[in-house]
Amino acid sequence: MQEDFYNGFLIAPLNWGLGHATRCVPIIRYLMDKKIRVVIASDGEALAYLKKEFPTLNYEVLPSYNVEYTPDNRFISNMFRQLPKFIKAYLDEKACIDDIIRKHNISKIISDNRYGCHHKDTKNILITHQLRPNFTGVLSYLNWPIEQILRLIFDNFNMVWVPDDESSNLTGALSSLPIADKKYIGILSRFEKPESHLITNEILVILSGVEPQRSILEEKIIEQLKCLQLTSVIVSGIDDDNKIENINSYITKYQRLDTKALSILISESKYIICRSGYSSIMDLAVLGKKALLIPTPGQTEQEYLALKLMNEKKFLMQNQQDLNIEQALKQIEDYSGILLPSSQTNHFKDLINKLLD
Repeated sequence: MQEDFYNGFLIAPLNWGLGHATRCVPIIRYLMDKKIRVVIASDGEALAYLKKEFPTLNYEVLPSYNVEYTPDNRFISNMFRQLPKFIKAYLDEKACIDDIIRKHNISKIISDNRYGCHHKDTKNILITHQLRPNFTGVLSYLNWPIEQILRLIFDNFNMVWVPDDESSNLTGALSSLPIADKKYIGILSRFEKPESHLITNEILVILSGVEPQRSILEEKIIEQLKCLQLTSVIVSGIDDDNKIENINSYITKYQRLDTKALSILISESKYIICRSGYSSIMDLAVLGKKALLIPTPGQTEQEYLALKLMNEKKFLMQNQQDLNIEQALKQIEDYSGILLPSSQTNHFKDLINKLLD
């Protein structure tokens, strides 16, 4: 079968951690299996990751939003401070898309949280699990005006795909905004549940997210694991594939692993410690693992998801400043993990097939 050059797809994930890029992997795989031409556009670590996963595809660099974090918990005020930079990146992104669709003869755009990646001459799909803000306390008055702005943004897209299953409802209130052409497309994960492996590690720590919070959490975890003397593995999420460090006789640290190696390592580990980013939660659901979730301080979406899942007795949650791994190991068996039905459907395949008709 020849590649379909009349149905070029542009896949454009946001570079904000690796989650937006990793959850695009099953979509890219499906398009490639159908011999559909795929071009990927992103920046930074997200772009580097996808180049390693799919080295034969064409790539374009989009403007960077260059999100900066501070060591304190003032996430919201920090995001508002950077708003002019984000708006400029959004406008630059829209300008780049015009050139990319002409250069590569693109007819469909699938954008994962890149609001500027749409065009009047293409079919435009937005992937997002957060259709409405979830500010609480004194900032809750911002929810309504931001929701109205998001509605205007969503109007630029022909469809909004929510990576969730309506019956599982992992996203809860985040995706509950009633809008036209909203489609639940099933749980998206780069992983497939592997064959059973012998459990060889008590704890696997998967670190992610931007600095400095990633390093702050890594230091706290290593300090506590040294006292526990349990066989543990840390994947630090730094892009240096070849570096392996034996911290002591119980703890091994990898800088980064490819999808296959990480999938095997997860299956060989009894418990997972990770952030409560939504892509990480979908990975845990597909792999059927129990986990301790640690939200990035001040990141309201991660805090909401972790608290929701803990209240549902699916995952244990601890805040970063209160991290106590020894205590967590005494409680974690009280939480079930996410039990997906064996016949979990990826509705995005049906939607892509309709786009191709």
